[in-house]
Amino acid sequence: MKKITIIGGGASGTLLAVNLVRNAGQTPIKVNLIEKRANVGRGVAFGTEYETHLLNVPAAKMGGVHDDVEHFYKWLGGKGYSYEPNSFVPRKIFGMYLGDLLQESKNGSAPPNAKLNLIDDEAIDLIERNGVLNVALSSGTEIVSDHAVLAFGNFLPPHPSVEDQAFITSNTYFQNPWTTEMYESLGADDSVFIVGTGLSMVDVAMHLNAHDHRGKIHAISTRGLLPAVHELGFTYPAFYDELKPIREITAMLKAVRRHIAVAEANGSNWRGVIDSLRPVTQQIWLDLPLAEKKYFKQHLSRYWNVARHRMPAKAAEVLNRMQEAGQLEILKGRLRKIEFDRDQFDIEYSADGMTNQIHADVLINCIGSESNFSNVDSPLVKNLMSHGSIRNDDLAMGLDATPDGSIIGTNGAPSATLHTLGTALRGVLWESTAIPEIRVQANKLALKLLRS
Repeated sequence: MKKITIIGGGASGTLLAVNLVRNAGQTPIKVNLIEKRANVGRGVAFGTEYETHLLNVPAAKMGGVHDDVEHFYKWLGGKGYSYEPNSFVPRKIFGMYLGDLLQESKNGSAPPNAKLNLIDDEAIDLIERNGVLNVALSSGTEIVSDHAVLAFGNFLPPHPSVEDQAFITSNTYFQNPWTTEMYESLGADDSVFIVGTGLSMVDVAMHLNAHDHRGKIHAISTRGLLPAVHELGFTYPAFYDELKPIREITAMLKAVRRHIAVAEANGSNWRGVIDSLRPVTQQIWLDLPLAEKKYFKQHLSRYWNVARHRMPAKAAEVLNRMQEAGQLEILKGRLRKIEFDRDQFDIEYSADGMTNQIHADVLINCIGSESNFSNVDSPLVKNLMSHGSIRNDDLAMGLDATPDGSIIGTNGAPSATLHTLGTALRGVLWESTAIPEIRVQANKLALKLLRS
């Protein structure tokens, strides 16, 4: 019997487990899915319990099954929900959907030769003895495996980059912007300072607005850019053949801008152009020289993320109202100092050659998941790094691995037994954090593991 252990029970680990069971055929397999959190199948992104936290992909494109993109939308109908195909559904409902997929694979649709075990524990090390891979758990148990898959998902954000970080011990600094504890501890009149202006910040602002928060909210990032707003229905013909031979980011940018001008002249817009690139973004990234990837990361990635990772129009309307009312202010600048004095944060930032100061009652970290594995505070990651079993990719944006998920350790060779998918592959594939990409990766990796 083939034994496969998946470490991490968020969306990536769940979809891999589901695909292993669905594709098992006549192959006897035992799949162990290890997750210490209570919300197995949901992870950080879909573990929220709040209606205000919305998907940023329309329901009809969020299917967890690689060959049925409307699978989630059909599930919604079967559960009695009345959402439209283009609705941006609360993320907690998608979490319920993932949980259903997992339970169906465990109890309902699994063939007799495929067994799925959910293990409430924490993996802390991988140990190879006499050619056998053992996954060590914090409880002291070891699980013998033919393959192990690191399905990490999102880690906590890095702390804001200021010299003195004594402020992180304050009980009104929240490194995790998704916790119920944070929302429950906020006073309605508390002034709030948010580090980051991306989709996590949008989540926080949406929740505060829905719960009648009255205090002033500041949010800062180096560019002061909010996510772009979804406008559905725009398309543009594929032009990958033109981009395929280009190996310079600046030349590629010029080509994309030219097509955006054509799109706007013909009734489409930039969204159609960007969306036309999505099926080929991974290949474009793989073909770029490392120096060009570094240039893109440093100079253009923020603008790409604004255009690519958009917010629903409903969220944009709420944020616009908050800004017009003077409650929400988006700042452009660099943090220089954060100090906590008694009950308040004293924050200093620079912008346009000027130094500015703000005082706030609450500090919320919405920087985004830590992607440099050298900085991840996890016993498993630290042990694997110390063994040389894993290492950062060249951009320190995830793990070094082959595009199909075989992890590359310090010996420089792809592992035959250790694999990954999802967020950990962002540096390798760039486009590797959303369900439309993860569902394809999960299916391909499942087939690869079953064939091996």
